[in-house]
Amino acid sequence: MPFLEDVPGATPVEDISDLIPSHITTRSELNEWEAANILKATRHYLTEKRKLEIDVAWLKKLHKEMFDETWKWAGQFRQKNFNLGIDWHNINDQVKALIDDMVFWKKGPMDLSIFDQSIRVHHRLVKIHPFVNGNGRHARLASDIFLYYNNHKLPTWPSQSLLEESDVRKRYITALQEADKGNYKLLEKFTDDLISK
Repeated sequence: MPFLEDVPGATPVEDISDLIPSHITTRSELNEWEAANILKATRHYLTEKRKLEIDVAWLKKLHKEMFDETWKWAGQFRQKNFNLGIDWHNINDQVKALIDDMVFWKKGPMDLSIFDQSIRVHHRLVKIHPFVNGNGRHARLASDIFLYYNNHKLPTWPSQSLLEESDVRKRYITALQEADKGNYKLLEKFTDDLISK
C-alpha cells in the first residue's frame, strides 16, 4: 500500500518531512514502527503504578513517549486544521476543559462509573484530535491508563484492525460518531466487549 494512501476516517499523513526513521516507505512499515514505539509507553504505564497526575502537560508527555522515535512533532499540539478535530486554536482550552471535567468527576458525586468516565476521556480526546497524528491510539492508551490507575479491567484493543480499513474499524468509527451526538452506548459496548470478563 502506498505510504500516503488514506485510511477512511483517519487523519491523512500529508507530510513525512518530520518522520525520524528514514527507511520507512510504506504505511505498513510506519504502523509497525509506531507500534514498537507505543509498546514502550504502554509498558511504562500499564505494568507498574507510578505517581501520576493527568493534566495537559502529561497528555502531551504521553503522546511524546508514544511517538518520540517516530515523529519530530511528537507531544506537540497541532498548529493547523485537518479533516478531523476541532479548530486548532481551541485545542489547549478544550483539553483543559476535559481535565477539569475529570477533576469534577473525581471530587463530585459518582454519577459516572470509572468505565463511563474512561469512555468520555477516550471520546473527547479523539474528538479534539490535539495532535498531528496518533490521536486514536493516544486516546485509547490515555483511557486505559485512567482505568488501570482506578483498578479497572482493561480492554484488549485490536490494534491492527483499527489502523486499516476493516469491519472492526467501521464499528469503532460509527461508535465515535454516535458519541459525537451524545450517545455513548455503542462506544461503551464496543469497549466493554474488549474487556476480558
